[in-house]
Amino acid sequence: RRTTSISPPQLLDLIRTFCESPDGNESSRACFLHCRSLEVIMSGAALVSVAIPAAAVSTAYFLIFEGLRGSFTQFFAPRFPGSKEGKYPYPSLFGWVRGILQVPEQEIVDRSGMDAAVYLRFLWLGTVVMAILTVLGMLLLMPVYATGENDMSDLPRLGLSNVEQESSRLWAPAIMIWVFSGIILYVIKKNYTELLAMRKETMKKGEPNHYTVLITKIPEEFDSEEKVREFMEPMYSEQIAHVKLVRNLKERERKTTELVKQKLKLVVAMKKAEDAKEKGEDPPMVKTGCCGLCGESVEAVPHYTQKVKEIREEIETKLRVEDAEYCKAAFVTFKTVSSAVKASRVKLTDEESWEIRAATRPTDITWPNLCSVKMKAVEDTAVMTSNAAKWGLIVFWAIPIAAGGALSNLEQLGQDYSFLEGVTSLPPALIAIIEGFGPTIWRVVLMILLQPIIYALINMTGVIEISAKENKFMSTYYFFLLTNIYFVTLLASSIFSTINDIVNDPVSIFELLGESIPAVAIEMIQYMLLQGLGLGVEPIVRLVPLILNILFNKLAVVDYQREQLNKPPPFLYGAGLSMACLIWTISLAYMTIAPLILPFATLYFFINYLVQKYQLTWVHCPDFETYGTFWPQLMSIAMGGLLLSQVATMAIIGLKFGSFQQILIFPVIFITAMCMYQMQSTMGEEMSDSSLPLLNATHLDKER
Repeated sequence: RRTTSISPPQLLDLIRTFCESPDGNESSRACFLHCRSLEVIMSGAALVSVAIPAAAVSTAYFLIFEGLRGSFTQFFAPRFPGSKEGKYPYPSLFGWVRGILQVPEQEIVDRSGMDAAVYLRFLWLGTVVMAILTVLGMLLLMPVYATGENDMSDLPRLGLSNVEQESSRLWAPAIMIWVFSGIILYVIKKNYTELLAMRKETMKKGEPNHYTVLITKIPEEFDSEEKVREFMEPMYSEQIAHVKLVRNLKERERKTTELVKQKLKLVVAMKKAEDAKEKGEDPPMVKTGCCGLCGESVEAVPHYTQKVKEIREEIETKLRVEDAEYCKAAFVTFKTVSSAVKASRVKLTDEESWEIRAATRPTDITWPNLCSVKMKAVEDTAVMTSNAAKWGLIVFWAIPIAAGGALSNLEQLGQDYSFLEGVTSLPPALIAIIEGFGPTIWRVVLMILLQPIIYALINMTGVIEISAKENKFMSTYYFFLLTNIYFVTLLASSIFSTINDIVNDPVSIFELLGESIPAVAIEMIQYMLLQGLGLGVEPIVRLVPLILNILFNKLAVVDYQREQLNKPPPFLYGAGLSMACLIWTISLAYMTIAPLILPFATLYFFINYLVQKYQLTWVHCPDFETYGTFWPQLMSIAMGGLLLSQVATMAIIGLKFGSFQQILIFPVIFITAMCMYQMQSTMGEEMSDSSLPLLNATHLDKER
């Protein structure tokens, strides 16, 4: 192909003909299977094989939601006034779409906090940016690439792969990277300024926890509230309202949970006993053995009454709060907000003790970690161990991620592994679905399985606040996603797939990589479709909880049981934001190389914005409020993605020997880096601090 004008499809046909001839050998057949694998991955058929099932799944989710939201109002809109009476928001057919888009941002702040508004702002920013870039890319870049000199077929024809080396068409991406970068930096700066103003306004309202500070690493001898108060009083004379020690109530909590379960069983038994009495039947019975399946049969009501009495007595006598283990921590509440703010910023001693910080909401605290705060040396060791485990996990996880690409060529798998010979006899339609859909869903499943492992690694470092844990999870999981989904896929589908050709003809490395790397965008689009149309829509239905609700709602006897079935899970930002950051980075990395990716990125961000906005308006009530402290971290990732895009565009153009175009791109990298530094060092530093400003605290004291 390098010595003739033959196109890739023609080359594949020649290889196929040769493989089927008597002169064909194992090497040529392997070459054909490899080319076929690449053809499958990069073809429009592969994209359709993912797009159709993903669209069908998302359509099914939306239809289920629309069909059942009027019947399960407390499940789909528990925060809507009147949901217990069967009322629900936007009752017209699909009226929720228009209704939720019209909900103002300030209402989100008032209902769910500024963190929720910042989360949605990033999704909307992605929607707007990708929509603008889609229009420009389709109008200005795609026509240039589609008429390129390489005469490629199918979807790669719409990317930079179709432009030959040293072509004058290389000026198009070099110029458009300036245009795209300017638009992105402007939108980021605009949103930064608006959110900073919103943050200042929101923080004026204050919260009850602003009166309180949390002190950890208290010496053992200060084991009573009076002793802690005596230590603090000389520094804050007559400013302390009260002191509350933190105690390990794990055993008491376990018994309390057991008490609730037994009381619930008692209420259910009493209800059944009343029904039995009205019908003239015998009272309900229960077996006293294991799990109520064996043992002596006794009357249920007296049995559970006795159980409740015994557990309550045990809690009141053996598990008293004042007798629980002291966690060497305390909450100190001041009479004024300004006193609490001042105290949270002052170091109490010059030793490694009496560490003080502003208190957060009780729902934001990981209580087991608060009861096991480590000294600095132990904490540093835990952090290093956790980081080492993360790096090892990145390398280990890359192996199955890369191996998943083998699903795109079942014929090759059947030849390489005898126990898989049967896969070649599957129906052609099923083989096409597996080859197109398999590698993508394999990556999705592996990355979902990774989430609890990362949470465990972060938790071992002893992070107290759930909000801080979510911020760490967001950056860590994003790095895992970027490494395993983007870079490993890029290597497996471009460099590794051309390694034999590069070894045989090293001079061809630039041409081969210049064509194969842009074509990997099709795989990225497949991943976006599955995440956006498949997994991205599922939260609006919550399929598993919904099925449990349908199965057990009619069996519920008391309101408490129904409330537990309708209760939504905690809303955690980390996973959603890290995935959105990955899609943002991948989209920018390919925005000038393969602009076909941009409309799919727009679809991803819009659907996620729509679904998550409904959830944060009518379903979830976030457990913490940090006033958007994770926004600077988001913007570091966003602008880092822009830098990656600029470097990637410059590198691909370099592989095509566009030296002058590379010179044109270099200044925009420097400008972006300077803009990033300026925004993060000014507005970023201010937004990353979640503590209440002293001026705001003084105003709150005057108002109250």
